[in-house]
Amino acid sequence: MKILATALKLFNKQGISATSLRNIADETAISIGNLQYHFKKREDIVEALYFDLVNTMNLTIVPRPHELLRSIFEMTYKMIEVFYQYHFFFLDFVAITRKNHVIKTHYKSLSELREKQYAQIIELLIEQNIFRPEELDNEYQLAYRRIEVISNFWFSSILIKSNSLSKHDVGTFNTIINQSMYPYLTKKGKKQYSEIISK
Repeated sequence: MKILATALKLFNKQGISATSLRNIADETAISIGNLQYHFKKREDIVEALYFDLVNTMNLTIVPRPHELLRSIFEMTYKMIEVFYQYHFFFLDFVAITRKNHVIKTHYKSLSELREKQYAQIIELLIEQNIFRPEELDNEYQLAYRRIEVISNFWFSSILIKSNSLSKHDVGTFNTIINQSMYPYLTKKGKKQYSEIISK
């Protein structure tokens, strides 16, 4: 939908607070009345984009059990590219969830689902002798929490020190997530890791 594509471009470029419905209507070349026929408030557009983000993410989380570590690397990169595509959301993450009860409620449920999916993948990695068993209490659950925090606030941390985001930041983010797995790898897992990295 053209309205959402335009809003996404403007939100990414100048942030939600600096983007009005009038800005979106003008950029889309439609009247404000026409825009409000579809979205009465700016927050309705943010909500629609949030669910677009979630649906796009769902399509990327498809691990291949026979090439599990490689597919995790591929999924990670695709996920980070999606995050970058919708980076306005992560830059205003706290403000959005404070204002929008629908998004906050859905995100809480989504986070719980993602944690279960992550735990299932970890179980498979351990079964395949790619990851070692836990050595600390709740070690992998807390590893997920660390990744979640980094994912939610990585782009914000970049803009604290820089004036803009770039595709280079996607690559750095990807490396951080991939390297965070290394301490959990078995000898077999490290061999696979090295082979994947070298390619």
